Amino acid sequence: MSIMQASATLPMPVVTQLQAVFQRDAEADCVALVWPNPLAALAVEQVVEGRKVRAIYCVSELAMREALVKHHQDRKETSERLVLLSGFAETDLAMDVLARIWRNEPQRISPWKTLQQLIRVRDIDPRLTRKQSRWVAEAMLNGVERYQGKISFGEILDEETAWRAIAMAHLNYQEATLDLQSVLSWSTKGDVSALITALPGDIRDNLGDWLARGLPDTHEVVSTLLLNDQGSDLLAVALACSVLFSSNIERLQALDLTQLHISRGIFRERFLGGKKIEFRVLQPLGEVAVVLVRQWIGALGFPSYARFLSKAELILASLDMQAAAEHSSLLPCGLHARFSAFASALDQALDGGESMAAESALQQIEEHRLAGLDRYSETVARANMAMRLLRWLKQAPNVDGTAVSLIGDYIEQGGFCDWARTEIWAGDAEESLSTVYQKLSQHVGRYRERQNQAFGQQLASIARGDHLPARFIPVERALDDLVAPLAEQGQVLLLVLDGMSEAVYRQLSADLTRNHWLELQPVSAQGDACLVAALPTVTQVSRCSLLSGALCEGNANDEKKAFSSHPQLKKLASTKFPPQVFHKQDLSQSGSGSLHSSVRGIIAGTEHRVLAVVINAIDDQLSSSSQVKVDWSFETVALLRHVMEAAREAGRVVIITSDHGHVLDHDSVYQQSADENGERYHPVAPSITPSELEVLLSGERVVTANKQVILPWSERLRYTKSRSHGYHGGGSLQEVVIPLGVYINAATRQRVEGWREVPRRLPAWWYSTKAIQSDTPSAVDEPTVSVEAPTKKAAGKKQAVAEVVEDMFGFASPAKALSKSAPVVATSDWVAELLSSPVYGQVRDRAGRTAISDEQMQTLLRLMEKHRWQIMEAVLCSELLIPKLRIRGFLAGAQKLLNVDGYPILSVERDSQTVRLNVADLKKQFEIQ
Repeated sequence: MSIMQASATLPMPVVTQLQAVFQRDAEADCVALVWPNPLAALAVEQVVEGRKVRAIYCVSELAMREALVKHHQDRKETSERLVLLSGFAETDLAMDVLARIWRNEPQRISPWKTLQQLIRVRDIDPRLTRKQSRWVAEAMLNGVERYQGKISFGEILDEETAWRAIAMAHLNYQEATLDLQSVLSWSTKGDVSALITALPGDIRDNLGDWLARGLPDTHEVVSTLLLNDQGSDLLAVALACSVLFSSNIERLQALDLTQLHISRGIFRERFLGGKKIEFRVLQPLGEVAVVLVRQWIGALGFPSYARFLSKAELILASLDMQAAAEHSSLLPCGLHARFSAFASALDQALDGGESMAAESALQQIEEHRLAGLDRYSETVARANMAMRLLRWLKQAPNVDGTAVSLIGDYIEQGGFCDWARTEIWAGDAEESLSTVYQKLSQHVGRYRERQNQAFGQQLASIARGDHLPARFIPVERALDDLVAPLAEQGQVLLLVLDGMSEAVYRQLSADLTRNHWLELQPVSAQGDACLVAALPTVTQVSRCSLLSGALCEGNANDEKKAFSSHPQLKKLASTKFPPQVFHKQDLSQSGSGSLHSSVRGIIAGTEHRVLAVVINAIDDQLSSSSQVKVDWSFETVALLRHVMEAAREAGRVVIITSDHGHVLDHDSVYQQSADENGERYHPVAPSITPSELEVLLSGERVVTANKQVILPWSERLRYTKSRSHGYHGGGSLQEVVIPLGVYINAATRQRVEGWREVPRRLPAWWYSTKAIQSDTPSAVDEPTVSVEAPTKKAAGKKQAVAEVVEDMFGFASPAKALSKSAPVVATSDWVAELLSSPVYGQVRDRAGRTAISDEQMQTLLRLMEKHRWQIMEAVLCSELLIPKLRIRGFLAGAQKLLNVDGYPILSVERDSQTVRLNVADLKKQFEIQ
């Protein structure tokens, strides 16, 4: 045996005993321990509790004396503490030796006493100190440094706390509680399989006893999986169980039940070592795993849990259960299967089939737990756009009419249609969707082409300047008919987004609402308004006509002069602060992309009554050959947020419009022009005959030398060889119809006389209002949660749970729970009976002046009845003529009156933006028939 061995260390019981000694007496030295086994070396040096100790194994009493004498001689030169290990007890040593050692006696190593000193408890539960539980003390001592300071033991060490310390020390179990969800979460942190493999035998043998304390029903299956080398895959296996042992799985019509039973048997052999564990135990294991991952979906990034989902898919595939996995509402393969199902249903609907299958398939996509993730958001959004286009097609779009009717239809529907077309045009990463979107685009394109052809036949009236309804304002009349009347009441900003089409405006208007801008319309208005472009629909003609207040052609300098000298605007403005227009070159701050400080100051100030700003971001994008798709918003339209914020500060009414629209390059066809005058127009010449895709126009609103022009009515024609992102100048609805909206910020207190706030209007086909029901489950892995009827104050909290798991097995209709408990009743006097009931009267009196009126309540209830007790917020805004910014306040007022004692009679789902009315509880609560 060597005298000193660098790698030699003290046995753990010796170390823990010394830790206890030093904690008890920081100055302890010459400590003798009864230890019968020799060390790896005659002397071992080691640091214990921050003190360097020199441990010597003594084979005789003489050796102990020699070590004590030498330590006494060397004390001045070293700070080492001496530890003497031997097999001698107190009765084996002479008095002179006992007098020199700590506490005058050798210390016996007792794991329980050592542990008691280390964790500083007064006593230990007698059930732990039984002979067969000695391993508990040793396990705690062997890992004391991993839990010390993290666990409060109190005065008495009990079994629960002992196990908590062992789990923390040997399994790195840091969870606050012991339950199935916590165990599943722990299994994802680190290499759990390696920790299980490294466990001492006693801990492995008693692992089930620990788990049984927090997992009374599932401890056997969890311990079996852990001991069967599935520790690191525990969550993935549990997710596989959510499909394989779901109570819903046998109802899937496409599943082979024989294969299901075979796969379950293989699972038992492979993962459970052949143990016959009942299904009722495996089901909650899967359900809790699903609940855990659903929580992570809302709180963590996809990479945090993606590998567990992928592993679960691999497990199911290895069991020949891929078909069942594709019915999962949590696994990625389930979402991809739903994409394929939607593509198939959409394809069949385009071939003449019913659209309800596609509606149901889309709903299944949206109900999948991963559908809301950023990685899938564009695909889901495109699927919604595709469904909207299908609804538009199924309503048999109007393809004929007068200029007025076609313009009105385009404002109300066509612009939304073109927005949706743009979204699906480039296809999707999902091949099945990309293929059917191409087919859908062709179907929609043919209808839109027919509409443009019909409009082309009516363009002559636009060129002549025939009378139009008041809401369709010729671009040259906008200053006189719109800007000046509004400027009479206060500060106005005319915001011209050069090249903006109705499709872009409809997309942008959603962002205006999100940024607290309210749209205004004249009280007498019968629908949305627009400007009508001058011809040809190019910037130098239509924008100059807009900013001049007269039909003309010119550049930015011409526009500045004409705008500042416009008679009506000059009359309203002061001489010192005349009407002023800012163009692209005026707006940007030198050295940065922000709004120029002087321009911002003018817009944010109140001295200038009438201002105009021209932003070219959209037109610049059209001129580019880049095929990058842009989602138009406050962020993507350069300087838009800066300008709107400055206008808000001044309390300005903002008129948002354009000078012309545009068509996008969707398989455009080049046609050579005799005169390369423009992208989508060319002058009339004796040698030129319009093609079948063109129309020859003449009239006062044609701003050319001879008042004549040839324009393509088709969106597919271009006169430039090089391709661009888009073009303008032609006579399609997209180019001639100029979007128009008048806005005021919600923070502005002033009212505009003769104008009213209106909600954002969407066509009827933008959202589905049909209830979809099915008796076939769409998902196999949705947790089963029973929700009892709510009582009094607990009702609100329980309803929150109910709203999450309302469609607990993924059945098709989110309205089905309502349809069961609240069947649609025939329209009767129940609303009048409610409003006149004593209970409602008391509630209304308590609400005081803040309550919504009886007329408003009656309208809301009738509307809910009409829509089978559930309605989208957007539809509610449109029907009630309440802006989206105001609807939540209105609904809160309605809930205050209807949700008596906390009962969730009228509920609002924030995520799905759906309002629901439980009419059965309503009638019961207000004691009406």
